Amino acid sequence: MSRRTKAPPRGWQFWRRAFWTRPALLVLYGSLAGVLGLFALVDVPDGIRDAVAMRRAVECPAGTMRVEPDVDPPKGCLERVPVTLSGPWHSRGPGSDWHLMVEQDAEYVLFAETEVPTSGSRRLRDEAEAEALLWEGIPVAIELPAGDRVETEAWGHRGWLQTLFLGMFAASGLPMLFEAARLKRGTADGSWSVRGEKVGLMALSPLMGIACLLAIPSMLGLVPLMLGLRLLWAAVVALLGLGLVVSAVLKGGAVRARPGVEG
Repeated sequence: MSRRTKAPPRGWQFWRRAFWTRPALLVLYGSLAGVLGLFALVDVPDGIRDAVAMRRAVECPAGTMRVEPDVDPPKGCLERVPVTLSGPWHSRGPGSDWHLMVEQDAEYVLFAETEVPTSGSRRLRDEAEAEALLWEGIPVAIELPAGDRVETEAWGHRGWLQTLFLGMFAASGLPMLFEAARLKRGTADGSWSVRGEKVGLMALSPLMGIACLLAIPSMLGLVPLMLGLRLLWAAVVALLGLGLVVSAVLKGGAVRARPGVEG
């Protein structure tokens, strides 16, 4: 029996022509990643200011406590709201989503939802009574009747540090994909061609060095944050990753600078 051969792709079947690996599109992907990373990094200074103000804030006066979630939250203080916990939701990954429910018209309605790190989520129970602390409408901590306090992903400096790492990781896509487009363009017939060699593991060029300086420390720093560990661990791990990358980049630069060694 003769083996059946696959029919060649037609002109409109762009997905069968390695459409997504065209050099021009790799540049577009990198530009989008860079813009997303920039937007995240721009929010970091505001996050730092909020974290400092949050940690110094006192609780709001009792008369300002909201009874309905649609009311505008008070500003500049920590709002305390009695809630019933519902969750965890999406608990397969690091951290869990918890719903904060309040009783309204003889039924429970969603007041707010929040992400709690893995270590803190294990201390919460579904349908447990608690008090939520909110900073300008965002849940930042959950206090249980026994006095145990569980901090959310938005508490203190954890929020802006996570935004910083995510922004760095997204921004690393710009030099990485630009380098992939450059290599692809060198073996293709043009910026819109799918011909040429496949781009896999790339050498530590200047663009890849920048990408690694952004990506590796941010990835390593995110792990302790997602596991709910202390911020000190996130800083130490990120700095260790940064040191390793800087060492590799400097070593790669010295090798390229030797006579007879191509970049």
